[in-house]
Amino acid sequence: MAVVSKPTTENDVRLELLPLPTPVAAEDPPPVEPERPLPMECCDSGCDSCVHDVYADEVQHYRELLAAWQERNPGRSPG
Repeated sequence: MAVVSKPTTENDVRLELLPLPTPVAAEDPPPVEPERPLPMECCDSGCDSCVHDVYADEVQHYRELLAAWQERNPGRSPG
């Protein structure tokens, strides 16, 4: 809140609280890119949900979120 003085007469000053505007970046932050798994995180045993498969799914989801974010925020850079 911001404090704003509003004189009502010559000798009288009243204070009024006004809400501060919210920055645009805080309202719609860009999506966070997933972290690539480290080589030692894969056991190389052909798991049904290998960390590399999970990462590929996360990257695809991130790209979709990023495209939607860029559409909502033309001219802004995600990083």
